[in-house]
Parts: sequence; C-alpha cells; structure tokens
Amino acid sequence: MTKRSVVLALLFAAGVSGGLSAQDIRGRYVSRTQEDGTIYHTFPCTLFEHPEAGDLTFDITYKEDADGLATLNFTCEMDGAVPIDSVCFAAGAVRLQGAVEKLYIEPERKRWRHRYSLRTPVEALYPFFDAEAQPKAALYAGECVWYYRVKRSAWRSYAPVGRKIFEMVRVNEAAGR
Repeated sequence: MTKRSVVLALLFAAGVSGGLSAQDIRGRYVSRTQEDGTIYHTFPCTLFEHPEAGDLTFDITYKEDADGLATLNFTCEMDGAVPIDSVCFAAGAVRLQGAVEKLYIEPERKRWRHRYSLRTPVEALYPFFDAEAQPKAALYAGECVWYYRVKRSAWRSYAPVGRKIFEMVRVNEAAGR
C-alpha cells in the first residue's frame, strides 16, 4: 500500500466510526419542558416480530424528576382477545419486565389490536439499547407465552438511537439537580 492509500483508508475508517457514534436522533423523539419537569417521548418504533402474531410496536415516555419510572407502551395484533398480564423485554443482561396495564383491546379486521403499558426504571433504558445484544420480548397471558424477536440489522440500526436518547435524558436530568 502506498502512503496515500493508507491515509485514505484511515480517513475512511475514522469517518465510518464517527458516523456510527454520531446517531441523528432528530425525528425519533420529542421533548417538552413543563413547569414541573421535562417530558421525553420516543416515537413509535416497530422492531419486534412474531412469525404468526405479527409485529410489536413500542414507544417510551419519561418525565424528569418524577418517580424515576418510564412508561413503555406497546401495541401488537393477535388472533384473539386474550389479555396479556405481564411482559419481559430482554437485551443482553437487561430485563424490562413486570405486570402490564391494559390500555385497550379492540377488533381490527379479523384480528385483535392490543395496547399495554409497562412502568420500568428509566436507568435501565440506556443499557437496554445495546447494539451488540440480541433483544427479544415475551408476552404472558396466564400459561400462554408469545415470543418476539428482532432482526439483527434493525436492532443495530435503532439501538444507538435509543441509547443516545436516554443518554441525553440522563445528562439533562443530572444537570438539572
């Protein structure tokens, strides 16, 4: 290799790695400052899928200086109107799990649209969005379990965005104290 090609290769590598760490989060969330704290809301994102049940879409809302809990809402379609009682979203060693609150179950064509809410510690969200993890979700309805997975390429694309959003939340909240 010539000296020039080595320099070009190094510049290219620096540009690629810089592009990976500098995720553009605009258009992926909204924040609003209110008298009693800032509210952050991620826009709905469909990453999780089930071979028969379909896709699972989620969004997250967090209000600074509240109780330290974020609200993870998720929507999925199923063949029946079987209420979900709990959920576990896992990415690496991080588990976002617990009992869910049913927001609604309604018919849509031949299927049923389910919407639920899980309260989870906000400090778990930053490490949850690990691009190297292989995330999955499990929805529980009594003895029945539905397992959802994420396509690796979709997760590697979205995880840095989620991480950057919750890094911003963490920094802003710490600076406000």
